[in-house]
Amino acid sequence: MSMATIVSALISSLAPSVFDHSSLQDSGAHVPAVEYHYGMNIDVKRVLQRTDTSAKTGVVPVTVVYEDSKGEIHKIRFLEWGGSPAAPASVA
Repeated sequence: MSMATIVSALISSLAPSVFDHSSLQDSGAHVPAVEYHYGMNIDVKRVLQRTDTSAKTGVVPVTVVYEDSKGEIHKIRFLEWGGSPAAPASVA
């Protein structure tokens, strides 16, 4: 299991309890995205925004905007499996 998958699962599991819906409109618009790499230390106090992959299939890019324990806003980008089941294979 890759670190990006673990981070994504962690953020996804915590997201419902820490989302700040009032700040979703503009969260992180001014912050450049950083590509996540294995072993990268991230300090997530609160998730502000996350790409919805529930209707996507296969490996898809995800962007997460979060606030760290110092109140600074960060944006990371990584790949994960989408949450939609694969389209049924056609029968020949």
